[in-house]
Amino acid sequence: MTEPTSLAELERQLAHQLALLAYPAAPWVAPLPAPDGAEALDCAIIGGGMYGLATAAALRRERVTRIAVFDASPPGREGPWVSFARMAMLRTPKDLTGPDGGLPAASFRAWWEAQHGKAGWAAMYRVPRTAWMDYLRWFRRVMDLPVQNQSRLVAMEPTADGLLLQLRFETPAGPVLHHARSVVMATGSGGSGGHAIPPEIAQALPAGRVLHANDLIDPGCFQGERVGVLGAGATAFDIAITALQAGAATATICIRRPELPRDNPRRWMENAGFLAHYVDLPDAVKWDYALRLRRIGQPPPQPTFDAALALPGFRLATGMPWETVRWTGSEILVEGNGRRQVFDRLVIATGFLSDLSLCPEYAALLPEIALWRDRFAPAVAEPRLGRQPYLDRMGGFQQRVPGAAPWVERVFSITGAASLSLGPIAASVSGMKYALPRLVEGVKRRLFLDQQEADWAHFLSGDHAELAPFTLPESAAA
Repeated sequence: MTEPTSLAELERQLAHQLALLAYPAAPWVAPLPAPDGAEALDCAIIGGGMYGLATAAALRRERVTRIAVFDASPPGREGPWVSFARMAMLRTPKDLTGPDGGLPAASFRAWWEAQHGKAGWAAMYRVPRTAWMDYLRWFRRVMDLPVQNQSRLVAMEPTADGLLLQLRFETPAGPVLHHARSVVMATGSGGSGGHAIPPEIAQALPAGRVLHANDLIDPGCFQGERVGVLGAGATAFDIAITALQAGAATATICIRRPELPRDNPRRWMENAGFLAHYVDLPDAVKWDYALRLRRIGQPPPQPTFDAALALPGFRLATGMPWETVRWTGSEILVEGNGRRQVFDRLVIATGFLSDLSLCPEYAALLPEIALWRDRFAPAVAEPRLGRQPYLDRMGGFQQRVPGAAPWVERVFSITGAASLSLGPIAASVSGMKYALPRLVEGVKRRLFLDQQEADWAHFLSGDHAELAPFTLPESAAA
């Protein structure tokens, strides 16, 4: 094929590739009526970010057609990319694949080169953050994906027969109820507990004097201020850079550890062996990997660190836990490890929580599902890891008590809470090439087994004629 020199040409190539790889195109999922008389969705996908869109596209190619993607955000603002994310570029290598589902014309690289040429690709170090969002918007359009925006899932529970899930959404038009045979939770890193400011800090300060890095923040609030940031990862450096570029006098990153982490074995894990087969490791090995990663932390990417260090007013305070925080009436006094810092505003950049009990949409599910603490007794305990759901290799929830709640196996997760079961980078774009096919196979498997009796009946009595009716000529009769 010739290399496209415009998006229009690329889209024609993509349509051709979809047609070439359409086999098998026969519909196979039988419709199932919901209690309200409508056809139930074969799959409801919660989250319209990169994983939600990629899942929807992959399911459609497998002829699972009664699907819908639901996202709480307005159109074009799904995921973190143009909301609370502040990095200049993605933290993963630029040649990653995954949303494309193996279609070259659907890849980010093809999309970029169609607009900027091969020289533009060669000149790129990593994918610009906002360009990634532009690519996802394009992917949604060309794949014609059914996304319902401003629909926030607030409750999920089974119907009386357990064959369907009732999904209750909050929308601008009021409450909406949908029924689905399966559900994929693709709500990202923050979709399994969200984020919070430690209450002892929030209660010690006037409103607005402490913010969370994963909130929507007007950078103008930092003008002329001394900003204190708690955290050691990329997000902490991103918000410090944002504050200084917005005119903050200083931005000090405070780290509990005596040194800034330098190692990031997650990059080493981005290989075909680990990405594909982490799920096959014994539980004890998975636990050890997760425990080690939690202990060593994760540094910012080198370009992010360099950008922060180059800004006047940037400060790094290692060995500086925030043991006490108090408001003096005019400024914030932070003390820890025998040291003292004074700020005008604080930002918490310690990441997302992983605790499904904090998510109302999991209220009916949580008492019935297996958690890691229910299935594995580690030599070294870590309560935060023990609270993660114990998923099967396809990302499906499992029953805590076998036979007690089969309906939970209709729900799949590719959120931050899946990291222990599926891999520490499974829910990121780095792992999508391998995690997405398993997720899709899990949904298909559930739908296929649901209709096995009807399929058997059709196999026995359906019309399977391959030859048209005929009358044998006398000359051909033996």
